[in-house]
Amino acid sequence: MKRKTMLIFLFIALGLGAFVVYGVSNFGKTKIDLTREYEVTSYITQDMIDNMQDCSVDLCLEEAYTPEGLGEDADDIVIASVISLDDSDPETGLFGATTGKLLINQTLQGDLQQGQVVEYIKNGGVMNMAEWEDTQPVNANLKRAYLRQQAGVDIDLDNTYINIVISDDIEIEEGYTYLIYLKENNDKYEIIGLDMGLRKLNVNYANRLGVQNYSIDTLQVMNNKTGEFESLQNYINTYINNSEE
Repeated sequence: MKRKTMLIFLFIALGLGAFVVYGVSNFGKTKIDLTREYEVTSYITQDMIDNMQDCSVDLCLEEAYTPEGLGEDADDIVIASVISLDDSDPETGLFGATTGKLLINQTLQGDLQQGQVVEYIKNGGVMNMAEWEDTQPVNANLKRAYLRQQAGVDIDLDNTYINIVISDDIEIEEGYTYLIYLKENNDKYEIIGLDMGLRKLNVNYANRLGVQNYSIDTLQVMNNKTGEFESLQNYINTYINNSEE
């Protein structure tokens, strides 16, 4: 009888231990609905596009970005779809920044969970000209005004928009899926590495996005230097798996 009682207590203890281990391993993890879909959105309107001026900014870097260097600097490397372009802020960084939301499909490096939605921040973007010039040096604004006057261009700064793209970078687009290098920046994830850290995949545009379990060996990633698509599996084997060894 005593032995039977001891066995019962043993099974109870083992059960509680397994429960505690499960609870600790899942502590802090939010349950994610992998069936949820998101409608893609953008703050950029047709009126903004019709009244837009492009601005390419040259950025002199001490060292060129490389996949190896980015892999060491990134907190997460993911396959993610862009749910939205939410806003732009001309006061963030040297060139302003765009914010929006990403849907994580797969994590190649890091701790982000499949189905997690995170807010990103990316240098550049489409901004109101008047608001952007408020952040710029007075002399630079005077020079732009002088050049516009010489060219006979008269614009309403409050109703004109500037699209700032750093040279060697690409624009982010809602509804598309990318290979992305991310670094935590306060409550957001910064897309780092310019065109090396944001590479479009051969996945069609979608106006509604849900979590996809992509087969890596069928995906191709764009080489932003050549404009051609290359094997994502080869890229991962060369630059991501090797960097973790």
